Amino acid sequence: MIPLLVKGQQSPQQQQAFEAWLQSAPPEELSEVMDLYYEALDGEDVISFMPADFPAKMHTRIRAAMPAPQQPKRTGRYLRIAAAVALLISAGTATILLTRKPAAVVTQQIIKPGTDKAILTLADGRTIELGSRQNDSVIRAGVQVIQLDSAVISYAGTSGDQHSFNTLTTPRGAQFQVVLPDGSRVWLNAVSALRYPVAFNPHHRTVELTGQAYFDVTPSTTPFIVKTGNTSIEVLGTDFDVMAYAEEGPVTTTLVKGSIAVQSGNSRKQLKPGEQVAYDEKVQDLVLSHPAIEEVIAWKEGEFRFNGVSIIAIMRQLSRWYDVEIRYDGPLPTTAFSGTLSRKENVNQILYALEATEAAHFTIEGNTIVVKK
Repeated sequence: MIPLLVKGQQSPQQQQAFEAWLQSAPPEELSEVMDLYYEALDGEDVISFMPADFPAKMHTRIRAAMPAPQQPKRTGRYLRIAAAVALLISAGTATILLTRKPAAVVTQQIIKPGTDKAILTLADGRTIELGSRQNDSVIRAGVQVIQLDSAVISYAGTSGDQHSFNTLTTPRGAQFQVVLPDGSRVWLNAVSALRYPVAFNPHHRTVELTGQAYFDVTPSTTPFIVKTGNTSIEVLGTDFDVMAYAEEGPVTTTLVKGSIAVQSGNSRKQLKPGEQVAYDEKVQDLVLSHPAIEEVIAWKEGEFRFNGVSIIAIMRQLSRWYDVEIRYDGPLPTTAFSGTLSRKENVNQILYALEATEAAHFTIEGNTIVVKK
């Protein structure tokens, strides 16, 4: 039955029976059918055009019956698929799901996704461009040895001048990784900068961040401290995400595992795994929340994950990752979007997925995305 629905070859009686089943099927059966549906989409002999009302009705029922949208199986082929179709559901939220449907051409101009690249500024002022074209090499800054490759830099040993600092900066449309002198690993998102000493002193391991980064800190009795704006984060060894983009509002710190203490102004909070904290100027205090961790760190995993996100917030992410300008023409779309899309796709594919909801429309003019309702 599912292959027929995917191809649009079901009889009127089969369609009627299926719609009747949708009205009373329990969540576990809906989930099972969705798995079968995506398996059918992945078949070589399956045409990926579907009856217009089939997916909308399916997902309306799933949205009503389940606490969170069921994500499709992410097979290797699934992740490589370039096109997307967005399904408009009730309550003003559009859910985006990848399929094999060919993408509509938003423009003849293709804007590619970001890549692994950065600029390393040494203590003596020298700058080194890092990226996919960078061959493996070693440079020496005093007694400090720095290993370079296409996606990460690392520091050999802990020797060096504790008062000498390096800065790793990612421009728009870029990301990079650094392994610090103590072995801690940091993933930098686009438009971010990390300033750190070429050797940590024995009393603290302090770095400074602007933008967004994910930290995997090597356990030690020496505190690891991240400073960003008026916020200070202290850990001994753990995994956490810090977002400190000025355009995104207050600095948010999200703990994945371990334990951290966050201080901003006169407020200090100890976080548990799964908690996020941000400073609220109105109440002059750090406020705890419990976001979906997979959404917070999706950028590190190569994805965009939206859960009731406005078009403005989405376009801010696209602007940083694809190095594009955003212009709004007329009233803003009011629909909130939910779904998962790959950051490896060209921006045209992302826009096609959003546009398929009919909640927003886009054109590309040079390096500018124009958004219309």
